Amino acid sequence: MRPTASRCALAAADAHVRRRGMNPFLPSPMMESISDYTLERFSRAVTLTVLELDVDRHALVPAYLIANLMSPALWRWREERRACARNGQLLGANRRLKELERHFHRYTFTHFADQPGGDPWGLLSFSDEEQRLGSEYVRHARQEYDETLKGLLRQNPDSQFGQIVKQDYYERGYFPRLRNETLEVMDAYSTISDDGRGSGKCAALAMLWAAALMVWGRFPPERIALIGNRAHVFVFLDEDNGHLFNNTKWFSRTRIHNASELSEFVKMVTTGTSTTFFYCPSLGMCQCSERKSTIPCDHLVELYRHVRDFLSVPLRHPDPANICFEGVSDPIPLPSAYTSAQDYRDAVWALADRRPESVYDLARYAYRSLDVPAPAVYARAALRDYHAQDAARRIGDLEGAIEFVRRIPGRRSVFDSRERIQLPDETLAFRTGDDSDRALLLFTLLSHSCGQSSRVGVALTDDASYVRFEGLWVNAGTLSVESRTPEGVTSVFNEMGSSVVS
Repeated sequence: MRPTASRCALAAADAHVRRRGMNPFLPSPMMESISDYTLERFSRAVTLTVLELDVDRHALVPAYLIANLMSPALWRWREERRACARNGQLLGANRRLKELERHFHRYTFTHFADQPGGDPWGLLSFSDEEQRLGSEYVRHARQEYDETLKGLLRQNPDSQFGQIVKQDYYERGYFPRLRNETLEVMDAYSTISDDGRGSGKCAALAMLWAAALMVWGRFPPERIALIGNRAHVFVFLDEDNGHLFNNTKWFSRTRIHNASELSEFVKMVTTGTSTTFFYCPSLGMCQCSERKSTIPCDHLVELYRHVRDFLSVPLRHPDPANICFEGVSDPIPLPSAYTSAQDYRDAVWALADRRPESVYDLARYAYRSLDVPAPAVYARAALRDYHAQDAARRIGDLEGAIEFVRRIPGRRSVFDSRERIQLPDETLAFRTGDDSDRALLLFTLLSHSCGQSSRVGVALTDDASYVRFEGLWVNAGTLSVESRTPEGVTSVFNEMGSSVVS
């Protein structure tokens, strides 16, 4: 069943009703129990900008990885190439990695030369982010960006990110959003890029490597580590003599020491700045800046040693003696225990229902599912989209907004599912979207152009999507306008939450 509005994340009864396939959005005093703070925090899992991913990395990094692990597109890789011989035995590690690398020939590092930082998602304002994420955190991040980007520029005058510090927008307090995408959005880049390939930034490509190593390659999660520093994210596989995955490339121990320009560059970007985190999917995370780790000390020490031996250069990380080792974190469900994306998603949903506001719950938003406690999170994230805001400045009324949406030629979601939702800027960038995607775009345009988003809301039914505006209902699929409440609509949501339609 397709949800029609938000349900209470804390209500076990509502979760029970959903599992039985009944309508969970009946009038209830608990409908508005999700706090503004929770809506804001969950919205970070939707947009995953560079600032958001860093401010809440202990939760968002695993949530982002789980979102990719649930991807039907990733599980289809198993149908394209085999990781097993005909007798069912796994191929050797090198053979599997060679086959897996072929999938990554479809991708490149995101670089749109005419966009700030080569990224198509526009700019963010540091002053706005201070209000949202905290002034101390953003000021500290700005200092680190300034130092890191200038360092990149010194090392390479043509550096895509180093060039940012030379731009007027940077001087005026703006920064590329550098939003990180899940697999389906990475694939959608192939429809707009000059070379016809999908793409992602370093964190997106690292997440895809880590997820693919588990789902396609059947490598144990405890052997995999996502490693981030102030300028980069990459993956280390602690198998045989070690393997490193940097953007779209796989480096064996031989390749990393072949003295090529590329291998020397990889060594520089992986060791040139201070490490910010190590994340092992089955064991947790070491947050280097905070000197806290849920990865056990002995495993972390071994990981340090193996990465150092592999690179012949140590990473810049805190001494284990200065780290506080604490408890355990939420491990991911092991992909090896499941045979399909649907089975894996069901397992994540069950965990999320039992653990509201955990990484499993956040993963549902990163996955962009509409079967979530609070679809209002998507409205909140949508209102931050840069290009939709810019478009709204040129729209003066409902008719203008409808006509703008009508000019979007494609009718399919990049997720190829009505159960998931795109953000408005994705609908604009890829020039396609289904009825719920168009509803969210229309909501965003009207919210910004009329100057009061509380006058606008979104309603979703099994068969259609609507935008409510000043007493009227716009069918986002047909773009017809109705005065009566459409059949099947029981509630409407915007960025503040949801309300029952009488």
